[in-house]
Amino acid sequence: MSSKLTTQSRGFLLSGLSAAIISIIAPVTFAAQKKLETVYVSATRSETAQMPVATQIKVITEEDIRISGAKLLSEVLRTQAGIQLTDSDGSGARNVTASMRGLSGANNVLVLVDGRKLNNPSLAAPALNTVSLKDVERIEIVQGSAGVLYGDQAVGGVINIITRRASAGETNGSVSATSGTDNLEDYTASVRQGFANGLSYSVSAQKRNADNYRDNNQSAYENLLGNLRYDFEKGFVFVEGQTVDDDLRLPGSISNAQASLDPRVTYSPNNYGNQNTDLKRVGTGVDITGSWQFLAEYADRDEDSIAFYDDYYQPDGYFPWLSESNMRVKNITPRVVGNIKAANGFAIVTLGYDGVEADYTTKDGYTNIAQDIDGFYGQVVYPLTSKLNLSVGARHSSVEDEDIAKKKTHDDDLNAGELGLNYQIDEQWRVFARYADGFRFANADENGAVLPGVEFLEVQTSQSYEAGAEWADEKASITYSVYHMTLNDEITFDSIAYANFNLPDSERQGFIFEGQLQLSNEIGLRANYTYTDAELSEGVNKGNSVPYVSENTVNFAINFAPVDSLIVNLESIYLGSRYLNGDDANAMNKVSSLQLFNLNVIWEYKQVELAGRIDNLTNERYAGWQSSRGQYPQPERAYEVNVTYNF
Repeated sequence: MSSKLTTQSRGFLLSGLSAAIISIIAPVTFAAQKKLETVYVSATRSETAQMPVATQIKVITEEDIRISGAKLLSEVLRTQAGIQLTDSDGSGARNVTASMRGLSGANNVLVLVDGRKLNNPSLAAPALNTVSLKDVERIEIVQGSAGVLYGDQAVGGVINIITRRASAGETNGSVSATSGTDNLEDYTASVRQGFANGLSYSVSAQKRNADNYRDNNQSAYENLLGNLRYDFEKGFVFVEGQTVDDDLRLPGSISNAQASLDPRVTYSPNNYGNQNTDLKRVGTGVDITGSWQFLAEYADRDEDSIAFYDDYYQPDGYFPWLSESNMRVKNITPRVVGNIKAANGFAIVTLGYDGVEADYTTKDGYTNIAQDIDGFYGQVVYPLTSKLNLSVGARHSSVEDEDIAKKKTHDDDLNAGELGLNYQIDEQWRVFARYADGFRFANADENGAVLPGVEFLEVQTSQSYEAGAEWADEKASITYSVYHMTLNDEITFDSIAYANFNLPDSERQGFIFEGQLQLSNEIGLRANYTYTDAELSEGVNKGNSVPYVSENTVNFAINFAPVDSLIVNLESIYLGSRYLNGDDANAMNKVSSLQLFNLNVIWEYKQVELAGRIDNLTNERYAGWQSSRGQYPQPERAYEVNVTYNF
């Protein structure tokens, strides 16, 4: 790496992190010892695994989400270590992109729902608008590359959303209504029931309307989800269907000067983008033997879009443009997971195949692209001793691209590997280290818009090293890790040339700290800090910082429960200064640092819950995305009130 941390930066890191670690550990030094056992689906793609693996995984529970008062997935992710968000439409869902390890673009972080990919075969952000928080049981965040286990696009990390399931012999559900600033109306209802014979079902619905912050930014959203499942002695089967109607007015970007005068203004009063999504999913899990299980899911996402732009850029100027398109993404994920007796315990073996078939077409015939991705992988978590586990894995992936409109075809393949060690020092402490490859193939939309002389983009690859430690007790936990990543042929979009291309090599290194502490029955604390050093390591801008990546982010939350029926939660989000998007030369003024505060209050009475949330308490002005050419302003202070009935 060509640049080093300055003495001042090192001092800041050491003093700040030391203080944070001491503040978390000191109050609970004499707490009762208890090893916290957690099952991570994201560690081995199976709920059967309980062996610690050599990576940093954060679990956000349903209760964490409830206490925060978040109503959108983006509001939850914004407060997590290692994640930076961009929002380029103001809805908080449709075009929100999560960045991890300082990686830009919509497809460098893999987002899953119950193992199903939300990432698109286009330049569009992962389909966060298909996720309703009311259906979420927990969110697992895997820091760092996971190319072996998850394949394409898991370069910076994985966000795996696990939805709720009905339990045998139980019936539960809720209805809720929310009202807020900018004419927000949000209504949800859900019910889940499990029968003694193994049959269960869950049904949920959401309707959300809002004017949103900007002019011409109204949204009308409907989401209906149903799941039918049957558990039997040797396994389970399920079928699931979902339909999402998401109509959104598009305010467009405005210049930085315009934003300083009136951030709500739009200069595209007629633009809109409407999406209709239908999802079908089936799956099964069968115990082959007492030690081996076969798991498989098949998902089919069919999305129709229609968009209108008053001033869309075309080669001979700016003209009105109506676009109608269809995107079809099919995923199949069979795998076997088993336990093998070893000298020092049981080894966990995962063998599987991932198949993705994607088609993206526009009604005008300009775009007609197909892409098929195949991946075969294997992973073993092996107990070398009673305390030391070895993780080793490999994947072979291949891609076939066909640009039907231009009558061009392309194929490529690669191998990825990982190697990790996890050492459980005692009941509370563990340390880990890992090497992992990551990669992503250019998607169909990216290959459809390239520079002259380029037919298909190169595969983006990465090599990552990380090491860390974790400590956990009944009342507190801390995790911290350091990493270094080399990125080759990063795929990016140039809005000036209106083309996608491969960047020169770049490097990322950083530090992530997470901690939480229950001071008493009434007060709980949560904090995280992320340092990200991202720089270009080749080309004319060698040594410069990667634009729109903050070096320092800090999130802090305190929840206070003075009585059993009342919870007050205050969260703080700090995002350090960063260069404007596209400023590879680092020649322009930086975007100023940002400090946001959100407050949520919950009052419970029997089965009724009343809540009020204030976002952006201090009324800060900021943008969800900003370059030298313009920005997408974000909401100022906003209010929500919610009533929920649980049964």
